Amino acid sequence: MKLVHCQGATNRIVLKLLDFDPSLKNLSKLSSLDLSSITNIPLKKATLLLKQFHQINSYNLIQMYERKQISLISILDSRYPPYLRHISNPPVVLFCKGDLSILQNKRMISVVGTRKASKYGYQIVQYIVKPLVNENWVIISGLARGIDTFAHRVAASEKGRTIAVIAGGFDHLYPKENQNLAKMISTKHLLISTYPPYMKPERWMFPERNRIISGLSLGTLVVQASKKSGSLITAQFALEQGREVFTVPASVLSDDFSGNIDLIRDGATIVSSYKDITECLMPIIEE
Repeated sequence: MKLVHCQGATNRIVLKLLDFDPSLKNLSKLSSLDLSSITNIPLKKATLLLKQFHQINSYNLIQMYERKQISLISILDSRYPPYLRHISNPPVVLFCKGDLSILQNKRMISVVGTRKASKYGYQIVQYIVKPLVNENWVIISGLARGIDTFAHRVAASEKGRTIAVIAGGFDHLYPKENQNLAKMISTKHLLISTYPPYMKPERWMFPERNRIISGLSLGTLVVQASKKSGSLITAQFALEQGREVFTVPASVLSDDFSGNIDLIRDGATIVSSYKDITECLMPIIEE
């Protein structure tokens, strides 16, 4: 736990340390030279990292997370989401608020789309996501405006389950207008971050959030995307992770769906019904 709170302890560095010592029990005994050699980082950086590590009070951290009702799930934990464990550079720790049992559901589908959703985009969410929820699929999205927000709300209104992955920590929820939605998800569903609660969301964190969204699920449905939509980043991560990418038929005359057209050209599965998704993914789940 202490290690992920050290400045400079990137995910890749922690993974290298886990390869060297899976329990990390000997970390406190390492010298700066040892750490530099194991992780291939400069000696000065290793010295600073170890200094921070020894200065952090574990008891205070534990008390703080208990007070905030935040659970930390490491990659060594049996509760760690199974699909996420198999992506490249999986996050070593997940900061979670809510119902952790949701992570063990095998029926996981990511639903993403533009922040400036059209009426047709919202209709697609209702038409495809609602029946998926009714067949016990967990809806994963990024708490962003537009399609993400609507996907979370549809899942909740249908008495299903939803997971929101955010950029930054829980003390700095973004966007602000979704704070009530985030609170509801963190009590009745599940809110996830890969950052400690005090971290403010930065631009570079959003692609990483998208990588986790796609990594948590077997497939990603891109509802509506323009050519510059962040949803296409999520789709690209899904492809790199060997996961399915789904999209819907869209008008070639609408710039709002130009990203969907590109996805279809690149080989995404076109869906006209929720059954197209379940028929594709259920055989994978049942293997």
